[in-house]
Amino acid sequence: MRETAKEKVTAPKEAAPRAPAPRPKRPAAAAAPAPAAPRAATPKSEPAAPRDIGIDVPRPAQPCTDQHCPFHGKLNVRGQALEGVIVTTRMQRTVVVEREYSRYIQKFERYETRTRRMLAHAPPCLTLAPGHRVTLMECRPLSKTVSFVVIHNRGVRA
Repeated sequence: MRETAKEKVTAPKEAAPRAPAPRPKRPAAAAAPAPAAPRAATPKSEPAAPRDIGIDVPRPAQPCTDQHCPFHGKLNVRGQALEGVIVTTRMQRTVVVEREYSRYIQKFERYETRTRRMLAHAPPCLTLAPGHRVTLMECRPLSKTVSFVVIHNRGVRA
C-alpha cells in the first residue's frame, strides 16, 4: 500500500519531560559566609640575584624589574653576539646602535666601510648613554623592529 501526504499516519505525541522541582531555600543564618580573616601583609623580598645567561659577560650590579632583561627578567638570549656604538637613547627602554663593517669590492680590489643601524632593547640596569660601546645579543622578537638586547656596556668609545 502506498501512503500519500494526506493519509500519513503519525505516532501519538508523548508527554514533555517534567522540570526538576525547585530547591528549598536555606535559612538566612546559614546563607551568610563567615567573615574572612584579614590578609597578613607579605614582606617584600629583596630582588633576586642576577641569573647566569650563559655568555661570558659581567652581571650588572644594579637590580631592575624589567621583564625583558636577560639578567633579571625571563628573556632568553641566543644566536649572534654583535658589537656597536649607541647613537641615541630617546625611546623608552630601546636604543639605536650603529655598527660599522667592511665589505670587499672585487672590481676595485678594495674594502669599503658600511654602517648599519639597528634597534635593541636596553635594560635599565645597564645605564646606557649615547657614545657607549655595547655588546648585543639576539633574542626573540620584542616588537616589529627589535630582536636584539644589550647585554654588556663596554663604556665610552675611545
